[in-house]
Amino acid sequence: MDERAHDRGQVLPLVTLVVVFAGLVCLAAGKLGGAAVARAQAATAADAAALAGAAAGRPAALQVAAANGGRVRSYEQLGTDVRVEVDVGRASAGARARSSVAPAPGGVSSGGVAPAMRAALARAAQLVGRPVPLVASPRGIALPGDAGDRHAHGLAVDVAPSFAAQLALVATEAGLCQPYPESHPVHFELCAYRLP
Repeated sequence: MDERAHDRGQVLPLVTLVVVFAGLVCLAAGKLGGAAVARAQAATAADAAALAGAAAGRPAALQVAAANGGRVRSYEQLGTDVRVEVDVGRASAGARARSSVAPAPGGVSSGGVAPAMRAALARAAQLVGRPVPLVASPRGIALPGDAGDRHAHGLAVDVAPSFAAQLALVATEAGLCQPYPESHPVHFELCAYRLP
């Protein structure tokens, strides 16, 4: 037997071992990455549910958690604070929020806004560090369940013109969309929300 054939015979098991090890490392990295994504989804669902609960109570927290693919495991009202724990798949997360929805300048209150929109507005206020100033839309803000468009269902709001650009910077993170940035920049609505 020649020496080169003998050397190749020794290298082949080593190469096989390296390939198998690399495959195992990739598999482990994929599982860790998937777990991190699941934890992030659970945290997002918990944050949204806590904000909805603080804005509109337990039913709103359950609805918003479900809309984010989660299930509320526990809900606790602590004065003006709400604490929730949410499961998304095998991941869990907890969040706490304080009720801070106040009337906006000009006399328009958040009373005609759907719970999910109130939660999104509360998250936006948290991100920008001050309440979102709502103004009356040309059609007015109607109570949810009235016939009509997203404003009538409480799923869209108009904000003060001086605040529109600031809200646009955090809108996506708060769950809001600005569908008409050129023609109607003060109009914001819940992203991908389907009317009943």
